Amino acid sequence: MKRRTFLTASALSVASLSGCLGDAEYRITNTAAETSLPPISLSVDLPVADATIEHPAALTLTLENTVDDPLRIRSYGVWPFGVLALAPSPTPGEDTLKPTLFSPSYETTDRVEVSRGGSSLSLDGTPITRLLAPGERVSRRYELRGDDLPGSGTYYVVQNFDRRASRYSAGDDWKPLEYRIRLSIEEKRRLSI
Repeated sequence: MKRRTFLTASALSVASLSGCLGDAEYRITNTAAETSLPPISLSVDLPVADATIEHPAALTLTLENTVDDPLRIRSYGVWPFGVLALAPSPTPGEDTLKPTLFSPSYETTDRVEVSRGGSSLSLDGTPITRLLAPGERVSRRYELRGDDLPGSGTYYVVQNFDRRASRYSAGDDWKPLEYRIRLSIEEKRRLSI
């Protein structure tokens, strides 16, 4: 009797794993962050490089005020970066497929609702404006699952809503929070079934 139970459990375990072994898995192999904003510094850290269905890759974006005056940052959904996505170009068209990056920040606000895969996305149109003090840094974590990627290649982190992009101001004049984050993503070798 114990042998049958063991064989049944073993067969079910192998059957459940076979679907996972056939799914694509990815690894972020390189990141680069560029900004042309003298008062602001942007960096990207990669605490988790592998993107699988079960465990997402993780990016931590950090924004720092590098001048002696406070800056105002205005964004939509979550502060300070907003809702982000991946695109094959730094300036994608509206019809370009853009997998949404998920953030724990989405769960702590009622201003944004994103379903997994980004097929359903709603954003409150009310801007969030906060001060970034001189020398202050703010970091946010974003995640990417392997099944959200269309394939390996070079991708760019972009804001998901062009008309509601983050902006900054040192006075009365608001300027776009322009930056470029490039990710190189390659497909991992999978175990053969």
